Amino acid sequence: MKEILLNKDWYFHRGDIDTTPSNARGLPYINAKTERYHQGPASRLYVPTVDGHSYNRLYTADRWEKVELPHDYVIGDVTEEKNDRALGFVKYDNAWYRRRFTLPEEWRGKRITLLFHGVATRSTVYLNGCLAGRSFTGYCPFEVDISDICLFGEGKDNVLAVYVNTQEHEGWWYEGAGIYRDVYLRVYDPVSVDLWGVYVAPVRTENGWEAPVEVTVRNDSFRRRLVKVRTSVKDTDGISVAESETNCYIDASAVKPVITVLKFGNVKLWSPETPDMYICTAEVVSGEYSDEQKVRFGFREFSVDADKGLFINGKHYKIKGVCGHADCGLTGKAVPDNLHRYKVSLMKEMGANGYRCSHYPQAEALMDALDENGFIVMDETRWFDTSEEAVKQLKTLVKRDRNRPGVFFWSVGNEEPFQSEDRGRRIFRRLYEEVRKLDATRPILSAVDDPMHSEVFDDADVIGINYHLETYDRIHEKY
Repeated sequence: MKEILLNKDWYFHRGDIDTTPSNARGLPYINAKTERYHQGPASRLYVPTVDGHSYNRLYTADRWEKVELPHDYVIGDVTEEKNDRALGFVKYDNAWYRRRFTLPEEWRGKRITLLFHGVATRSTVYLNGCLAGRSFTGYCPFEVDISDICLFGEGKDNVLAVYVNTQEHEGWWYEGAGIYRDVYLRVYDPVSVDLWGVYVAPVRTENGWEAPVEVTVRNDSFRRRLVKVRTSVKDTDGISVAESETNCYIDASAVKPVITVLKFGNVKLWSPETPDMYICTAEVVSGEYSDEQKVRFGFREFSVDADKGLFINGKHYKIKGVCGHADCGLTGKAVPDNLHRYKVSLMKEMGANGYRCSHYPQAEALMDALDENGFIVMDETRWFDTSEEAVKQLKTLVKRDRNRPGVFFWSVGNEEPFQSEDRGRRIFRRLYEEVRKLDATRPILSAVDDPMHSEVFDDADVIGINYHLETYDRIHEKY
């Protein structure tokens, strides 16, 4: 897989742009085809103008500027009391982004995707006037497959347009606006490892350690293929310590998990004091096609006890943690990786060893720093419901972060009114099972702010209570 960062050379327009259709009889007809956008910024023929003096250009009143990602376009605003205080006293406008890129002819026949790590708050992605994808949340990464609608060859520009809708909010905090995390162009062979498709789950055995490795293989070609799957692990010194190889058939246009088991002797354990991690490389080969994906993981075992607390590798730990949002001072939601690392270093310096991702998936750079600094993490999803979209977001979170040794708990909700009634119990149980399908190694909870009336505690692995210290003894006695 080839990955290209697309953070530069974007055009940006704050505010909606009038795309009122004309009364032309043929417009509704042509707008119902694959290339359905022939007006406005979604059209491949639209020209965003920053400034210029060309005779051969149609000038409009639309004000565009050149920007570089990550980009939060409301953080620089003057705050005003007339705006919602819960959202930071700023005005949330909609916006457009546009960018051009070319693809070489030799990439024809490959799978081409765009990976957006975060767009606040909702977004629609267009390529060459075609609808390519949508995201309904400002917090979860999403991948858009553009293989069938992109152009190849010299002089054939692909026109990418992203519409940002900020009118629906997901939290009572500053949310930011714009493409505030990285965007990548990803180029795969027709046989490849799926996005976040490598899962390593080490367990201690009588003879040491073993690690089942699940590699999710995609076959996007149009015929059944024999695929060779190789897995290997290197230790903290870069020395190979385990490897395996297996062959299997994968049907045309299919996705298949392939599981192998690696065995280890002596290993370095991940702990808050010694956060040692290993690298697993999964490679798939099928004829002329090949792909590989690397993930970091750690060896550690832990248990939770209702009376004694948390034990990691047999040692008792008190969690001294913080709840943290993803914005960061003057940068807003567009937080550079080094600031994420600095934030974690400050928390560690003040004596913290735990972090709750409040209340949504957070940046990979932050999660990396938490792993590297030995933090005990509660990973939390944003939507507490069982719609197709909510389940998709939850699955993305778990698949992205399940290799992280620092993640010890999954939280599927926060302060949800439904948690105090049967509907909430049904929702929790469904989300619980969705997590269990992807990871069976960590406790699952939901954070409750009405603990004496909770309907979800009976089904949770551990109890999560926000505030209400006066209820702790009674809840502990009951459960």
